Amino acid sequence: MKRVLVIRSGAVGDLILTLPVLSALKKRYSGLSIDMMGDPVRLSLLKHCGYVDDVLSVDDRKFTPLFVPGGPGTPGGPGTPGGALPGSVPRKLPDGSVPRGLPNHLNRRLRSYDLILSFLPDPDGVFAENLRWFASGPVLTGRSRPPDGRRIHMTRVLMDALKPLGNDASVDPPRVDVPVGAAPDDLRRLENEQRLVAIHPGSGGVEKCWPAENYGALIDQLAESGFRPMITFGPADDLVRRRLLPLIETRDVLVFEGRSLVEVAALYARCRAMIGNDSGMTHLAAAAGTPVIAMFGPTDPAVWGPRGKDVRILWGTDVFEGDVDGMNRQGVFHPRSLDDIEAMRPFRILAGLCAAAGA
Repeated sequence: MKRVLVIRSGAVGDLILTLPVLSALKKRYSGLSIDMMGDPVRLSLLKHCGYVDDVLSVDDRKFTPLFVPGGPGTPGGPGTPGGALPGSVPRKLPDGSVPRGLPNHLNRRLRSYDLILSFLPDPDGVFAENLRWFASGPVLTGRSRPPDGRRIHMTRVLMDALKPLGNDASVDPPRVDVPVGAAPDDLRRLENEQRLVAIHPGSGGVEKCWPAENYGALIDQLAESGFRPMITFGPADDLVRRRLLPLIETRDVLVFEGRSLVEVAALYARCRAMIGNDSGMTHLAAAAGTPVIAMFGPTDPAVWGPRGKDVRILWGTDVFEGDVDGMNRQGVFHPRSLDDIEAMRPFRILAGLCAAAGA
């Protein structure tokens, strides 16, 4: 096997959790080239770090026939001379236009892959079935969530898609090796700074965010104790940004926003630790090898927790240390309240980490 296309949409955390699949494929097939289809902005991180050779946008209108029932059977699609399947009826898109088959260069590209692996949510199977019209090799599909609400970590759920290839059951934690020189210029002046602690107070869902007031108190304590707090904000963090910044306006705090994922990974890799919610940024920091302290409540850390030996997960009043892949998954999941994590709990855990490291 020489060329594989992996299709994966979703947020940053979803991509990080997919890294073990890419690693397993590269270990199994020497010299394998992997392309990915998804969000090009997020996938740029994987390309920059060497996981991916090229990126395709899943939102490119040219791929519309892949999402339309009977898409390959419309004029211009493969199957018969002239492109249409016998008896096919052109389907109309919401704007009234008739979808065409894929352009010849994309048709040839899909046929160039020895395997296509899709994790795209596809409840009716339309996307996968259409892919099979264009693919010259097998098309495998994987789940984007655990089956039937089972408490299985997502790295294992995603890895199940490789079972038809005879892949073994081992699932390594995600790993991002940030290239030398990826750090932004304004961070290089801090390269000898030993006190940096990253804070990412946002998340894709407001219900997953620890209260801004708690982050404010935590940042006060970090600054008073000699640490240098560094806050990162993403494009979906406007609300928590407006709540948090007025609480710490007198503090010497570094704020980074509007940065690429490659830059953020480089930022995290230089920090003593990273503290955040259930978010893609905690997954990114853990994958970069940074000790992580993550606050969980309404979501199950046994399924969605960042993986790594230097991870601490605060879930309600409990703390789980180490790779969450070894977390007890017995029993039914019951959400817990983020309010049960008091403001100084992450600081005490950080102090313990520093003491253990002799710092």
